[in-house]
Amino acid sequence: MMTRRVYLTGATASYFLLTLPLLESFAQHARPGETLYVCDYGLSEAQRNFLRRKGQLLERPSSLAPNLHPYRYKASMGLFAQAHGLDADAVVWIDSDCLVTGPLTQAIDQVLASYDDSRDFLAICQDMGGSIADILRTLPVAPFADMLADTNIPLENPYLNCAVFVLRCRDLLKEWQERVKDIQEHPLFEQNLLNILAYDRLKEIRLLDREVWNVHDLDLDRLQVRKDSQTDQATVYLGSKEVLVVHATSYEGRTVLFRPIRLPVTQGYAIDGLIRLVNNPPVRDLFLSATTWYLVKNKKDLIDSGVAVKVGRD
Repeated sequence: MMTRRVYLTGATASYFLLTLPLLESFAQHARPGETLYVCDYGLSEAQRNFLRRKGQLLERPSSLAPNLHPYRYKASMGLFAQAHGLDADAVVWIDSDCLVTGPLTQAIDQVLASYDDSRDFLAICQDMGGSIADILRTLPVAPFADMLADTNIPLENPYLNCAVFVLRCRDLLKEWQERVKDIQEHPLFEQNLLNILAYDRLKEIRLLDREVWNVHDLDLDRLQVRKDSQTDQATVYLGSKEVLVVHATSYEGRTVLFRPIRLPVTQGYAIDGLIRLVNNPPVRDLFLSATTWYLVKNKKDLIDSGVAVKVGRD
């Protein structure tokens, strides 16, 4: 029996453009009927209208206040799915600044198939930052340290990066949502809380290969893109490994630039937003190409919904 799963990401209004290459790349590698839903962290009405047309919008549940920190909404992903009737045994999360570069959903099949339907688990990557102790030394995360003091979690445990993960545990999702409400804001606070809950509550944490499932930070510079001479299909490699997900994030911008941009949609129309530019040129081109393809394929809906705006001649 195939485990039911729901694929989720989330975005604010300023991150909407950033999400488009993820939507395009997910669709390219997904199978018919597999949908990536976007949780509304504060989208504009035009952006909501567009995602409604695409059948991919999960509006903010009424029980969640408006204008919360996006991390509080992310930790409430289970509530977003539940409020829209997406009853699933497992949640698959992908951050909006990611690009799918391989058969991700098939790989998730293999992860789920390795567990029987009664076992709760989290499949996730270790952050490039190292262990929990390394994060405590590197970042100003005193509230995280205070929370850890009330647990028996070894600080040598791998620090978990929740940009991409597969989770089957309804109780953990509910506790994540409940406890994030009152947590003091500090760097990565929702991810820090997930680390605590996972190590404290779950018997099974499966570490996925970061060089395949969640390539980020300094590893971005090591990526190579190879194109098939016949099909022009691009495959991303880190050494000999075929990469499934590239995550465009880095510590203090050392491998990724973050800046506003205006991109043309069609003659007389453009879309404004934020974009992350990976320093590695072939990888950066993959993000830009996926964005361009998405704008071309969806230009009518982008214009009709009001996302793409009229622009005058320079």
